[in-house]
Amino acid sequence: MSTDSASLDRVRREIDRIDDKIHDLLMERAGLVEKIAKAKAPDGVALRPGREAQVLRRLVERHKGSFPKQALVRIWREIMGALVGLQQPFVIAVYQPERGAGYIELARNHFGVVWPQIVHLTPGHVVRMVADAQASVGLVPIPGSHDVEPWWLALTSDAGNLPRVVARLPALADSVASGRAEPLEAFVVACREPEATGDDFTLVAVETAPDISRDRLRAAFTAAGMDVANLVATHRSDGVWRHLVEVPGYVAADDSRLADLVQTRDPVAHVRVIGGYAAPLPV
Repeated sequence: MSTDSASLDRVRREIDRIDDKIHDLLMERAGLVEKIAKAKAPDGVALRPGREAQVLRRLVERHKGSFPKQALVRIWREIMGALVGLQQPFVIAVYQPERGAGYIELARNHFGVVWPQIVHLTPGHVVRMVADAQASVGLVPIPGSHDVEPWWLALTSDAGNLPRVVARLPALADSVASGRAEPLEAFVVACREPEATGDDFTLVAVETAPDISRDRLRAAFTAAGMDVANLVATHRSDGVWRHLVEVPGYVAADDSRLADLVQTRDPVAHVRVIGGYAAPLPV
């Protein structure tokens, strides 16, 4: 055997040793997750989008070398997606129009290949499945002002245990470009409150009189101490305008600024936080 061949064999054996170590650590991680599941109450929350975002953020920040960050995030998403179902049964409801499989692909990339997906032609059905506990999470499209049946209005009622937006996909900001003419994005809804991660956005639904302008609405938020990152959507019905506003930072449902928003001179009649999400990771 030549010196070069012997050297290559040593490198390959070293790679095998590392593979075994990675596999051992992966099995050890699964064991720890099972311990957490046993320690929780039967109805304990398994899904932790905020915690998952913090894990990925930390790994991306410490990452070095030539291994692509996109692949790093994909691997850890597969790991976390596979393990979340060890704590509770996990079913994903996915909105998908008749043509294409974009949202199915988004769900698989984020939650992994293990857990079943139930596909619906309307986002409203997805939200209802989550609300009725027939699905653990749901994937719905980013709202727009021309939506015929805005799914986000269902999250503004006073009913208890409504679904909330808890994540925005894809988790890696650069991956939205993935060869599409228009990048495909989605919100994840679940029956739990979003968690603060240190770099977040909050979705606030407000009801106003019909004559309020976008500038006046922005000014009302500013007067209440909140910036506006984006006016996501507006729905007009029966003389009432409802707006979905994206606010930088984490805003809890009992944040005093929400009460201040209603008390401004502008005609804001009703305010509801419908969820939030960790800012997508930069590459």
